[in-house]
Amino acid sequence: MNVDVVKSLDDVGSEAWDALTGGSFYASHAWMRYQERDPGTSVRYVLVHDAEERLVAGLPVYLVTSEASGMYDPARLFPDMPAQPRSMGRTVLAGNRRGYANRILVDEDLERRQDVIRQLVDAVDLIAAEEADGHAWWLYLDESDAKSLLPYASGSLPRLLAADCAIPLPGESFEDYLQSGSSNMRRQIRKDRQAFLAAGYTCSEDSLAECWDDISPLIASHQQHHGEPSDPDFIRALLRDQAEATGDAGVVHACHKDNQMVGCTLTYVTPDEVTSRAYGFDHRRPADAAEYFELLYYRPMEAAYRFGASRLHLGIGTLRPKIRRGADVSLLWGLRTGAAFGDDLDAARAYNNARWQRLADEMGGVADKVASRFFAAAL
Repeated sequence: MNVDVVKSLDDVGSEAWDALTGGSFYASHAWMRYQERDPGTSVRYVLVHDAEERLVAGLPVYLVTSEASGMYDPARLFPDMPAQPRSMGRTVLAGNRRGYANRILVDEDLERRQDVIRQLVDAVDLIAAEEADGHAWWLYLDESDAKSLLPYASGSLPRLLAADCAIPLPGESFEDYLQSGSSNMRRQIRKDRQAFLAAGYTCSEDSLAECWDDISPLIASHQQHHGEPSDPDFIRALLRDQAEATGDAGVVHACHKDNQMVGCTLTYVTPDEVTSRAYGFDHRRPADAAEYFELLYYRPMEAAYRFGASRLHLGIGTLRPKIRRGADVSLLWGLRTGAAFGDDLDAARAYNNARWQRLADEMGGVADKVASRFFAAAL
């Protein structure tokens, strides 16, 4: 195996990269291209090729000098940890740093997978030692990838971050999805869809490239409605960058009243999944006809069936509505590799226990099914 480090996706073929992603949009070449535009970071791509020069593993490594999101800043995520000065003012994040979905990209058929992961970790740790404080953070990993990193985790415990949700789409149609759920689920969804139909909206399905400017104020309005800081100009610039970087992967489902777009969901499409990325609504108007569920869940599901995708990825947060509509839930973890610095295991266990209690309360009755031996070991 040969390990190379490059500084631009221009040096990485999109087909070879995407073959490693398992159909996850947030691991895709297009999404990495979008993140490469961030002026607050520089990036290195660790690439592993086999003897035939075939790409068998890849990993973006971000050197972050300015992080707007507290969900990707270890100092804000883990306030219980000892404060450490950042060498060169940088934090090293290994893997995708937007979307709360990260994975270690290794060819699924590779027999020496753990050896390749060790090579990735060695390369990441070297970058961290040479260009930052020697610590590398791997955030929002699923249980399988977190387990794979445990031997290199500097003697520290994995940290529980969030719960991820995806709805599997069985069969060949939305009706097949309905029939796979409980009678209560079917009743709720039919009630939602009847309310939306009765509201008299007209609907559209367009590419993000065609309507990024139209959806920007709706997404800003929804964020403001929920008390989140939201600069419409910032969102407009962000969506313009996403549209330019991701090409035809972005699909917008929207509803209209009085010849105006009043609600929308931005989704991203791969052959395996549709990801509902962002919802928007003009909250100067009433939103009492299940618009959120129609645009964020049901229409993207119908599109997924048309595209041949097998799941709707909904991401973290608002767990109960997702669970009630058939979502599978998995826990997401953060780990640190590289230089050790006296992590307090008792503090880590206390952090994990408090985080779990909050997530379990949100999950309700499925919490016991989501917990695992791996989770128990981190408490």
